[in-house]
Amino acid sequence: MGMRTHIALTAALSLTLLTGCLSYRDVELRGVEDVQVLSLDKGGIALRVLATVHNPNGYRIQVKEPDVDLFMDGTYVGKATLDSTITLDKRSTRTYSVPLHADLSAGGATGALVLLGAALKGEVLLGAKGTVTGKAFLVSKRFPFELEQRVDLNE
Repeated sequence: MGMRTHIALTAALSLTLLTGCLSYRDVELRGVEDVQVLSLDKGGIALRVLATVHNPNGYRIQVKEPDVDLFMDGTYVGKATLDSTITLDKRSTRTYSVPLHADLSAGGATGALVLLGAALKGEVLLGAKGTVTGKAFLVSKRFPFELEQRVDLNE
């Protein structure tokens, strides 16, 4: 086998292996186990969401850069921000603790009324809708999601 043939064969094999490693299957949000309100006041809300996620891929995926609209009892109250990057383990189904916070001032007077109503009732229907970015190696993809969960504020 000549040197050129050997190099071409090695390059083709490497490319095939790399393509196999980078094939992508959709990550699934399997469910939300719990939503905890860590703090809630007129300035904002801090949450911890326990979400079960399935990553069928043979590589870890970093989840970051969310664009999330936060709703309380169906009313928009602000944008939620991920407090830290979450890394999904390869070929796994796990429950991850997802720390979020939101500035509620964007909801204005309506947001304040919803917050007051939630405090008086002791519970709120918390909704989140948006996208997050998943990144593996040099490839990024945006994932849409939507969830809704009734939260007891007295816990």
